[in-house]
Amino acid sequence: MLLGIAGSVFLYNVVDPAQAGVRREARTEAAMTEVREALIGWSVARTSPTDGVNARPGELPCPDINPLDGFEDGNCAAGAIGRVPWRTLGIPEPKDEFGETLWYTIAGPFRIWNTNPNPINSDTKGNLTVYQHSTAAVRTTEAVAIIFASGAPLGAQNRDATVVLCSTTGTSIARNLCAANYLETAATVNNATIGGPFISAQSFGTFNDKLLVITTADLMPPVEMRVGREVRTALQSYKNLSACACYPWADTSDGVSDAPPVEPPTKALNRGRFPTTALPENWGTGAIPNLPGWVDATNHGWFERNNWPWVIYYSSGKNFLEGGGVSPACTSCVDSTLTVDGMAGREVVILTPGPAGPSRPPAVPGTDPTFWQYYFEDAQNQDHQIDMTGNDLYVNPSSTAYPRDRVYTIP
Repeated sequence: MLLGIAGSVFLYNVVDPAQAGVRREARTEAAMTEVREALIGWSVARTSPTDGVNARPGELPCPDINPLDGFEDGNCAAGAIGRVPWRTLGIPEPKDEFGETLWYTIAGPFRIWNTNPNPINSDTKGNLTVYQHSTAAVRTTEAVAIIFASGAPLGAQNRDATVVLCSTTGTSIARNLCAANYLETAATVNNATIGGPFISAQSFGTFNDKLLVITTADLMPPVEMRVGREVRTALQSYKNLSACACYPWADTSDGVSDAPPVEPPTKALNRGRFPTTALPENWGTGAIPNLPGWVDATNHGWFERNNWPWVIYYSSGKNFLEGGGVSPACTSCVDSTLTVDGMAGREVVILTPGPAGPSRPPAVPGTDPTFWQYYFEDAQNQDHQIDMTGNDLYVNPSSTAYPRDRVYTIP
């Protein structure tokens, strides 16, 4: 019986090798997809102090370069190429159809803090270029990370442990650590080049790499959703635990709520940016908690260091501000509550802008947010300037695309 089954399987694979190839490719694609989801999940969940004092959502781990232990190296160059750090991600070792562990490269702007202290927020873009079939077809110039399935060795590729000069790194390392023994060249583009560019193409005699590309449009929406939810939770705690039983005044340019008597003394604003120094009561005052995971003894943690306040729009209805928005007088309020999609009664509206497109200028700390029209897609959400020409009317985004703007409200 067993002999008959084995013979049938052998005969099937001989008769229909194409189907066997499809199944092998499906295993490779599944492994690559699992890595992509694990990388995004790891990035979204980053927080301090659990993952280190400088851990922040949006960052990605370095590749596993040397030694090959499944853990990220913790320090890597921009565009570094190595194996997927599967132990760091908490997944089984991901292998392609030929049993090779998957490879991975990371864009410099999304590396962890100790190798990249630059801000990571909605304005941050990947900078890895990927071609499709030829250099005449650009798939993206903003890849955040790329996952490679290297396949079986081709040509002169040798994957033993002998130490030789590696063309990828320019140093002498074991052949099984050198990307040039795993990744190939197509249309003059060499996938074993640190920082790229890279190419996705059909397999042929001297090329069998498979690529899965992660862009800012893949990564930033779930990161923003995490940030938006934490902002909303912080504001709910502020109102519930503050002596004023109110929400903080909005900020325009420096992280501090704009309200008397601090700044400016003649203006109190209900819309603008999320304040990291709040009035009438500051975070951490009395029963009000600090911004969770964002504040340390000397600064405002990843939230402020990564310029998130500059890309998040925040507004409170007049009735829910200090003194009901009357004392001091709210100088930007139009209505007593906020309206979303024609329904009044919202206490708070928070807007996150989605990943930056090609025409969006980056937010600049220390300047007024007079450019929300570049950040939000719907006209009703674009007119909320700090010069009192806006209103208290909002809409949920008309777009259903994954990298769209998003609205968070209380209640």
